[in-house]
Amino acid sequence: MLQRIRNHYFFPLFLLFSLVLLSGIGVTLPIPNIVNISTSINFRYLGFIEAAFVLISILFIIIWGYLVDKFDRKTLLFFSIIIWVFPSILIASFPFSLQIYFIGRIFMAIGLSALSPLSYSMLGDYAVYQERGFISSGLNLAWVGSSATGILIGALFSFSWNLSFAFIAVLGIILMICQFFLIIPERGRQEPFFVKIENYHYPFRITISGIIRTLHSRTILGLLVQGFFALIPGTIFTYSLISFFSSGEGLMLNIGQASIFALVIASGRALGYPIFGKIGDYFTLKYREPKVRAIIAAICMAGQAIFFFIAFITLNNNFLNVIMFAGFFWIGSFIGAASGPNRTSLMFEVSFPEHRGSLGSLFSLTDQLGEVFGLVFSTYVLNLYSYIEVFIFSLVFYLIAAFIWSLTISKIDVDRSQIKIGMESRKSIIQTSDINSAS
Repeated sequence: MLQRIRNHYFFPLFLLFSLVLLSGIGVTLPIPNIVNISTSINFRYLGFIEAAFVLISILFIIIWGYLVDKFDRKTLLFFSIIIWVFPSILIASFPFSLQIYFIGRIFMAIGLSALSPLSYSMLGDYAVYQERGFISSGLNLAWVGSSATGILIGALFSFSWNLSFAFIAVLGIILMICQFFLIIPERGRQEPFFVKIENYHYPFRITISGIIRTLHSRTILGLLVQGFFALIPGTIFTYSLISFFSSGEGLMLNIGQASIFALVIASGRALGYPIFGKIGDYFTLKYREPKVRAIIAAICMAGQAIFFFIAFITLNNNFLNVIMFAGFFWIGSFIGAASGPNRTSLMFEVSFPEHRGSLGSLFSLTDQLGEVFGLVFSTYVLNLYSYIEVFIFSLVFYLIAAFIWSLTISKIDVDRSQIKIGMESRKSIIQTSDINSAS
């Protein structure tokens, strides 16, 4: 029975997506209880502690990315869970201590920041080549759901905020137990170059010079930069749509109604991730051209801006116009999902297996920087302009991201050919080592 659990295809993927989910939950968990926590620990400036959490996360996500590509990933996963679970337990046990809350959040930031590069590194080894886009969509769904889940869990324990930290610690302990049933495959096991090698062992590990050469890839740079620009309007919508719908400028809904309406019109994203991931897989295999993924993403990124623009210029309190707004916004949200899974899949296409943890950490870093810029930008300009003016102007960033996507299209074949040559060379080394060990 245990062996069946270990070998089942969906079990490791479920755990993999759980890493991403827990990482996001840990970030947003305190948000609904900011006032309660501040009162309990007698510290008015809780935002400083949470800002320190974010800064430490940014620093350690790069460090973990390197470690993930250098050492045994299962060992790192185990220790990273310990690093953030026990501080969560301490915070839950001593809810009136400022020192414990501060130190606990810092160590939670250190431990949780490992989960993103670990998930990127392991996904390429679990996901069969033919389904990478579809399976990568699971990461996107987990990222999108994690922030909302963290806020929801925090809100559920608003009567006793420290229990929310106990709850996430329990989830971490469950994950720690489950990982003992997890068999992490060798790096690169799903690469087409290596699948036919029987006694497979991948000896290569990250080097500083190797990752520098990888960052010279125009495709990788394009994927990083477009992620930054795409996250700016996404963050603005995430943090401001509900306020807009409940304002006089919007639909004058109450907060509950505004939240539900925002959730419904943005739900196209959740459906779009697996569909466009599968579309990217289909056309990549059909034409044997990974750049098809970039073409799909570029078109859909620009289309997203167009549909959102139409949605906002049609919105008023007339019922028919509200329905039209919801429809156009949902379509924009749906096609905008094309970028996520195809971006991850392209990263696998133009990188070596021992670089994916570091690249995943850089992906997460540029996304976070885009979110920070989006928050700062919206906070400033909303004091000067109306919601709709800010929303429409922010669509320019989607167009910039689409333009950057289009620039990567012509570079993918070049970068892919270099990786292919390197993989073929490594295949020969692995096969020679296999023959020598057999003799």
